[in-house]
Amino acid sequence: MMNRAAVLASLLLAPALASADDLAPPSAQPPVPQPAAQPAPQNEDWSNVSHINGQLVKVGERNDYLYNYKRVNIAIDPIGPFYGYYDGSISYGLTQNIAISASFSAWNESGGNNTGYQATVSLPVYFRRTYSGPFIEPGLIMRSTTNNEGSYYACDGCDATATSSTDTWAGPELLLGWHWTFDSGLNMVWAAGVAKHATDSGDSMTTSDSPDVNAYFRVGYAF
Repeated sequence: MMNRAAVLASLLLAPALASADDLAPPSAQPPVPQPAAQPAPQNEDWSNVSHINGQLVKVGERNDYLYNYKRVNIAIDPIGPFYGYYDGSISYGLTQNIAISASFSAWNESGGNNTGYQATVSLPVYFRRTYSGPFIEPGLIMRSTTNNEGSYYACDGCDATATSSTDTWAGPELLLGWHWTFDSGLNMVWAAGVAKHATDSGDSMTTSDSPDVNAYFRVGYAF
């Protein structure tokens, strides 16, 4: 009698147990191991790839991401000699954003009818970093210009007398410019601005109140 009761109870409870098993969450399965990511194939040595700490950078542009700067820059005007104008400068970086610069220019134009020279000392202030990006350049300028106006005869049979005028002046200047420096140290710079005649002497009609202009384009090497 007891055996029959046990069999009957098991038959009645089996569907309920099966339903409970269907509702129970499946047992946790061990994670399936994923295959390890394969590194990208290397077809160039890292010494031949432009990068900073593994981050790729275009060739020639690494200098844009570095704080360090080259101290000395020597530059010349490569176009001026074709027109009888010779210009060069040397600069030294004082801080991350300030340099000191000295330049000298000379010209002999129009077959010697227009000659002169110019010297400047300036303090370029760079907004980004020395020798890179926009800058303002306050400084001092001294310029001397001689114009040979031709010759005349004081009397019939007299020797010709040459006439010329020379103007020499000095004063402050302020230029605005932009500087590009590449990883190799080669660089280009241009600047333009105004200068004031603080002192003026010579034969011309220029007065000390007359403003003047100054500008340059140079190609250089920084090291």
